[in-house]
Amino acid sequence: MTFTILGRDPKTGELGIAIATYSLAVGATCPKILPGIAVATTQASTNPAIAEEIMELIEDGTDPVQAFMEALANDEHTEFRQVALMLPKGDPLVHSGANIKPVSGHLNGNDCTAVGNFLANDNVLSAMVNGFENANATNDADPNLANRLLAALDSGKKSGGQAGARGSHLNERSACLVVGAPGEKFPIDIRIDASEDAITELRSSYEKYRPMHEFYLQRADNPTSLPSQDDWVKSLDS
Repeated sequence: MTFTILGRDPKTGELGIAIATYSLAVGATCPKILPGIAVATTQASTNPAIAEEIMELIEDGTDPVQAFMEALANDEHTEFRQVALMLPKGDPLVHSGANIKPVSGHLNGNDCTAVGNFLANDNVLSAMVNGFENANATNDADPNLANRLLAALDSGKKSGGQAGARGSHLNERSACLVVGAPGEKFPIDIRIDASEDAITELRSSYEKYRPMHEFYLQRADNPTSLPSQDDWVKSLDS
């Protein structure tokens, strides 16, 4: 009951992921990121330990493909898992177990891969890839990686989104957006944990947060010369 887009920006080195699902608090369990190095999701019957192990192995110097396969091999129920890994270069790695509920699967695009299960129809994944690849600047929102990921979620929703066990449409009750750039102390990490319109709320939250990300990065790096947060906010409106 989940549709996900993993993407990268070769120009900036950013990696990111956006997920929408009927499950609650998806941002707490599915996405994992090493900014500039790798981004992953574990979904369907989610086991966060798989993505955590992949990232730990990569950090320890294991080849990413080997890390992916090793973490899957250490899980006892891979037939129920859907796992995806994107790197700065090369094809994404995706595993969809034999017991993942249809409609399910993945579709690679230019610098992205769409992954989903319990989808409403076969068009959802292709709509997400098209949404990512064709995102254009609108309403002063440039087509950066975050906006392209959000555009993919919007396209997946418009194409039908997710369906329940009996085929009825399911709302997106949680959603998340994670985007990390090389060298940043922490990524953009926006989560909607419990909602009846999570994608809309995710975009709204991102648009409010985005102008503040640089402030929070500077505050973590060297707060001595920063203005107060309220003065920073006022400067954005001037």
